[in-house]
Amino acid sequence: MTVVDNGSRDGSIGGIRRKYPQVRLLPLGANHGFTGGIAAGLARSPGQSVVFLNNDAVPQPGWLASLVRAIDEAPDDVIAVGGKIVDMSGELIDFIGGVMTFDGHAFQNGFRYPLGSRPEPRCGDELFFACGGNMIARRDAFLSIGGFDDDYFAYLEDVDFGWRAWLTGQRVLYEPRAVVRHASSATSRRLGDFERGVLFERNALQTVLKNYEQDLLREASGSIFYAYLYRLHRYATTRNPGAAELKRPPLSPSTPPQNGFWSRLFGTRPAIATIDDPLTAMQFRAFEWIVANAERIAQKRAAVQRLRRRCDREIFERFPLHVVPTYPGDESLMSSALFRLLRPDAHTVEGRLSDIMRTGDS
Repeated sequence: MTVVDNGSRDGSIGGIRRKYPQVRLLPLGANHGFTGGIAAGLARSPGQSVVFLNNDAVPQPGWLASLVRAIDEAPDDVIAVGGKIVDMSGELIDFIGGVMTFDGHAFQNGFRYPLGSRPEPRCGDELFFACGGNMIARRDAFLSIGGFDDDYFAYLEDVDFGWRAWLTGQRVLYEPRAVVRHASSATSRRLGDFERGVLFERNALQTVLKNYEQDLLREASGSIFYAYLYRLHRYATTRNPGAAELKRPPLSPSTPPQNGFWSRLFGTRPAIATIDDPLTAMQFRAFEWIVANAERIAQKRAAVQRLRRRCDREIFERFPLHVVPTYPGDESLMSSALFRLLRPDAHTVEGRLSDIMRTGDS
């Protein structure tokens, strides 16, 4: 057995060496995230199948046997099987399948609704993606299409992998008897909301930039980037000091004046507007990563598209893209004439977030 230590600082390395001397320990020395830890472990694992289980999840009786049986008995074109995830009480849905939005975000179907209250796939039904916190994959097939993209660190890497699985002509299935209980966000909460937000936003963008088929990328990119700019504009103009200056029409008087007494005396200029809101900064930081890694994303996209065996329109006939107001102001964005002009010509489903998962207003 190999244990990858992802930069722990709590004495785990010493504890493993003392209690489990037979374990092969691989200390990475720094936190390489979920994807980095997985990649390091897989590089040293000879197993025919690989199982993924979150460290804040508790397997229920029969979990592993159900996953192994499902992948062993699945047809050759099945690359992975996902299990069921419930909350720690065992009464609420965590994951029984998911949906992806037009811009690469994703949601868990029925999240936090009571078990049995929402439609659940049957054993062997197809999923667009399995949750990386409870899944099994055929190791060689998993690695042949790139596994989990190591640039993601955490979040949406399983959605990206699911899309790649389907576009390469393979499938993902569901095994409801492989159940784990999950303390949702128990680990990721330590990162902080805004750090997690940077990962969510940049990973959603790179998911669509890598995986959309060429014609659909051209069609969808207008709505994707308009939505991103719309949200960034809203944060910048409603959550930061001096934001009125950002909305000032051309040739209109400036507020505050640009050439006041103190600026003439000291040769300084007061700030026109200031970004001191972490949510606004989060959006900028996510897009900065995309800009800084544009060439890398283009290279990864080329590698993905060379593996394509199934068109996106066929995939989205099975798993329609969702157009769902998610952020403050999204209702206005998605009902606007301009956004509707920019939407891709693909199978889409419109709805509310509460149609998919339980929100604060549900």
